[in-house]
Amino acid sequence: MASEETFMRAPAPSPKRTIYTEAMEIFHYAADLIGLDKRVRLELEEPDYEHIFYVTAKLKDRLVPLLPEEAKSFSDLSVTQVRNTEGLERLANGNIILNGRALLGSDVAIRHGHLRLPDGLVYQLVPGESQRFKAYRVQHNQARGPYKGGLRYHREVSLDLFKALAAEMTWKTAIAEVPFGGGKGGIQMDPREYGREEIEAITLRFMYRLKSLIGPNIDIPAPDVGTNPEIMALLYRQFSDGERERHNLRGIVTGKDVRIGGSEGRGKATGQGVAFCIEDYYADRGESVKGKTFVLQGFGNVGSHAAIILGNMGARLLAVNDADGSIFNGDGIDVNALAAYVADPKNLKRSVIGFPGAQRIEKKDLWDVQADILVPAALGGEITADIAERLKVKLIAEGANGPTTPEADRVLQKRGIELIPDIIANAGGVTVSYYEWIQNKRMERWSEAEVDQRLERAMKRNYRIIRDISRNQPRKTEMHDSRPYCIGKPVDSRCAAMILALKRIEAHYLLEGFSQ
Repeated sequence: MASEETFMRAPAPSPKRTIYTEAMEIFHYAADLIGLDKRVRLELEEPDYEHIFYVTAKLKDRLVPLLPEEAKSFSDLSVTQVRNTEGLERLANGNIILNGRALLGSDVAIRHGHLRLPDGLVYQLVPGESQRFKAYRVQHNQARGPYKGGLRYHREVSLDLFKALAAEMTWKTAIAEVPFGGGKGGIQMDPREYGREEIEAITLRFMYRLKSLIGPNIDIPAPDVGTNPEIMALLYRQFSDGERERHNLRGIVTGKDVRIGGSEGRGKATGQGVAFCIEDYYADRGESVKGKTFVLQGFGNVGSHAAIILGNMGARLLAVNDADGSIFNGDGIDVNALAAYVADPKNLKRSVIGFPGAQRIEKKDLWDVQADILVPAALGGEITADIAERLKVKLIAEGANGPTTPEADRVLQKRGIELIPDIIANAGGVTVSYYEWIQNKRMERWSEAEVDQRLERAMKRNYRIIRDISRNQPRKTEMHDSRPYCIGKPVDSRCAAMILALKRIEAHYLLEGFSQ
């Protein structure tokens, strides 16, 4: 007969493997190794809050190009001479947003809602309609301080992904020794398919819905994939508009433009932190970054700054991949020229494709390029076990969040490829976000040199503790003390980073206790 405890209970469902459960595998492994307090473990296994909501915005009229076959029936359509070309905002997908009175005063030739522009293409005029966007904010843990984490505007986002990213911020802020917890959120959309004024309307409505959930001492968003300082400025304005002491609210978001309370060095901070870790990795071996070669995946904010800084250190970039393709130059890519090419307003996709200083290659060939370092700085889950088997690099420094799958981790360990895990390698962004938050609270302004000096010391101090944990080499130096964190045996670097995070978080619970 069934025991009283199990009588009339449905069988436990088999666990479903998700992005979040996969990301938490290293948490459970490290928690087992250190004997993490059971109640603390329960506190950290799931987020404190998971918010899903919708925002609506009225879109603008736009011109959508016809395919060549569709355009044949309009072959005799006259060209519309646009007098106010500034009112036409071209998007990466080929559409054109009509801003203001873009066609007012123009000689418009329109037939059945179609017109031809001077570029020779025929466009369909699509009236703007209201659209609904799915939005998220996950608040994982606040034992060490306010929730902290970026806002991502991307087509491929989900609650499960944001849970994983919010948890990673909890670990990352603990490793960086900044008094924050973990959060993450964003909107399910491709920002490249919307105009500037549409992005503004969507963002302001997003903050209108977010306002009751966040605050400078509650939850502090920052830029992430698809967002930037301009988005942060809009969020700050919406949050603080009408408040009596709005200047005291500048810390509601970080990653702002320096002219409105942002910190010097924040834009490059994540890439700078990656470079500091790579520099310290080689310094520990009595080597220099100078002369090393590297492959980069992702040429956004993190990847581009990491590439420029590593280039200034004397490293040579061989290949780059972004969302639109990959390029390669065995003699080295001029990083500054590449950055200028990507930033050119004519490059609507902001892509590396077409850069004259390199040849185009297939993405699958990127992983076969022989180099000293690989810096994955795009999206998560890019380095799978199959790719890990093919890599011809000696070191991976993770600029992105979760770019390597657990299966790939095991392959890298087997092959002896060293790893600087994401929760230390890309912690430069949240570290300088903390500096920005402090400057906002104190009404101070720090120089870029001061920010860089503080960041370098923080990154290298905590990276050295992680290395010591990994090697089971407890010691105290002028810069760091790893003795409280080593566990009596060597572990891999990702596990070592998680051990450092969990020990720091656990201390807050064990010393402060639990509220009733």
